[in-house]
Amino acid sequence: MKQPQTEYVGTFIKASGAARTMRFVTSETNLRTRGLITVFDVEKRSLRKFNLATLVGRLTAFAPGAQPSFCA
Repeated sequence: MKQPQTEYVGTFIKASGAARTMRFVTSETNLRTRGLITVFDVEKRSLRKFNLATLVGRLTAFAPGAQPSFCA
């Protein structure tokens, strides 16, 4: 059986200048690159582009299906 992938939440600045927060799944290899990467948006259930070059803050990783906690 295939192991569930780690989910991530991150915010980046789109080409339009608007901020976009996305919950997604991708390979760890993709996260080591710079610029646009292809990810699977968990909430929209489709492939999207995430711009690591304009990442705001840090990515938050959590177990699949769990709710991320943003408490300090």
